[in-house]
Amino acid sequence: YYSSGALVCIYSDGTVLVSTGGSEIGQGLDTKVALCVANALDTPLEKIQVGPRETSKIPNNTATGGSGTSENCCGAAVAACEKLVAAMKPYRETGKSWEDAVTAAIADKVSLVATGWFSFPKSENANGYATYGAAVAETMIDVLTGEVRVERVDILMDLGTQLDAAIDLGQLQGGFVMALGFLLTEELKIDASGTLLSIGTWDYKIPTAYDIPVEFNVSLLKDSPNPFGVKGSKASAEPVMCLIPSVFMAVKNAIYAARADSGAGSGWFPLSTPLTTDKIRAAIGDLGAQMTVP
Repeated sequence: YYSSGALVCIYSDGTVLVSTGGSEIGQGLDTKVALCVANALDTPLEKIQVGPRETSKIPNNTATGGSGTSENCCGAAVAACEKLVAAMKPYRETGKSWEDAVTAAIADKVSLVATGWFSFPKSENANGYATYGAAVAETMIDVLTGEVRVERVDILMDLGTQLDAAIDLGQLQGGFVMALGFLLTEELKIDASGTLLSIGTWDYKIPTAYDIPVEFNVSLLKDSPNPFGVKGSKASAEPVMCLIPSVFMAVKNAIYAARADSGAGSGWFPLSTPLTTDKIRAAIGDLGAQMTVP
């Protein structure tokens, strides 16, 4: 699905301007692109500026989303840089500094503008690679109100050789909390005519700071480069959402324990999502004599 282009321009003072076909929407795309360009050109990161993105510069890109845009833009930027590295090679081989090499190349009328295009090659599989992860969750439920507190979550993700580990950790944390909202609080209510009733935050509850796990440990698997990824990397944001069943099962196990304590037995029971307080209370059932005031 993904394909993206990049335009890289080197200026006379040694600065580099990069434009890509992806949109920076908080996922760290620009930072990853800047790092890849600095690495490919072997120049200081402070020389790199990620510029505006528009179709007059880079047309025909796929949409930004689905966690794959960042690595595609990085791949396109690296492809453009490879052309510039070849153009600059005669000047870098003499031992000149980056700025002096750029000055010499411009004096020789060498073009220091290059474009690159990247898309993942097709394979026999539906996807070029898979992202793996594991999670363990501990939750506590209030048997009177049905409220849930996520006490602890431990996540280990295989993201290959990360383009930027700090960004990827943030994306993993954000993706997991986003999925927590889908699991625990974000309930779509529709009436018989199909009209959406939960049209605001009064009825549709997105996760807040108080919904973040009390202890939240996220780790990246080391020494696991992805042979099919850009610089050995993998997509980082949405794959972690697939680990949210760890919280679902922790909540259900807590309900099993509450049901056993109330004498309801340990048999299987259905539990649909989102796990709202009403659904959790209904699943626990009548606490009976346990709630009798002595």
